[in-house]
Amino acid sequence: MSLNVPVEKEFGLAEKEIPTRQERVLKAVRDRSVQVLTWVTLCGVIFVGTGWIMDGAAYVPGLLLELGVSLMLLVPLALLGLMLEKRLRKTEEHIRDATARLDALSAVTRERLIEHRRQRADLYQDAERNPTQALLRELLQDAIAVGAVAREGPRVRIAGTTLRLRLRMQAPDQNTLEAIVEEAGGGARKHLFWPEDESAEGFAERLAEILRTDHLYPGDQAYDPSDLLLRFVELLHTAVEARTGESEHDLGTVLEIPNTQWVVSREGLYCLDRHYHIPVARLTGFTDWPTHMAGQEWADRTRFGEAFRLARSLLK
Repeated sequence: MSLNVPVEKEFGLAEKEIPTRQERVLKAVRDRSVQVLTWVTLCGVIFVGTGWIMDGAAYVPGLLLELGVSLMLLVPLALLGLMLEKRLRKTEEHIRDATARLDALSAVTRERLIEHRRQRADLYQDAERNPTQALLRELLQDAIAVGAVAREGPRVRIAGTTLRLRLRMQAPDQNTLEAIVEEAGGGARKHLFWPEDESAEGFAERLAEILRTDHLYPGDQAYDPSDLLLRFVELLHTAVEARTGESEHDLGTVLEIPNTQWVVSREGLYCLDRHYHIPVARLTGFTDWPTHMAGQEWADRTRFGEAFRLARSLLK
């Protein structure tokens, strides 16, 4: 891109034509305020001439006095008006210049935002095909940065069990993910670390061994490590789209998505299907929510009961 291209041309802004002197004169003549001033001036000349005819030379001293007083008042006002007009013109020029700059900046910002969203979408597609530690870590960092998920990391359910797997950033080593096997209510059972150079298969096998040691392994048929990590990717994607406005409903700072209708967040319970939010204070202050929601035709009673019990245990 050439550096000497004007901003207006570079971003497609229309250039305004400068009117000629003849056009400005014609515009002034057509202006009603100019016409009114012209008629008032002519009336003043007629009044002066009439007074001269009626009083003769005796009228001259009074006329000169009146003209002097008028000039003393009119000239400063005229100068003040010219100064104000000049300042207004400069202000209009500054406003036009600032508007052009803002339009140019908005165009660049939009392009960068579109490019950033495209790169994010590519990362999610790559993670869905091959959920490596590096991809999951980058997506988790991005989700935390935009406030889509909690800093302590979101959780997904380990299929065939009531346990949850939480993944979070490990400080100070930002290249390592910390994995925590938790009870549904939030109590930690086991900790393990997922370094960058370990494959998803290797991590899944170590996790399975921990579950076997504690007699919590659901069996080879129920335990699907690829599905476990894919659900984690889906959780991050859903949370980020909600936070950045790409989806219709805000979901707060997501902790867990227990089913297809409800989300447990730091701010309470959110519905995935529609705009419906139950704040934390109301969750803990009113205990008969399942009965209340049973009267809502759109709410699945079983799914709400699951999400409600989980939210009360996590947000107490």
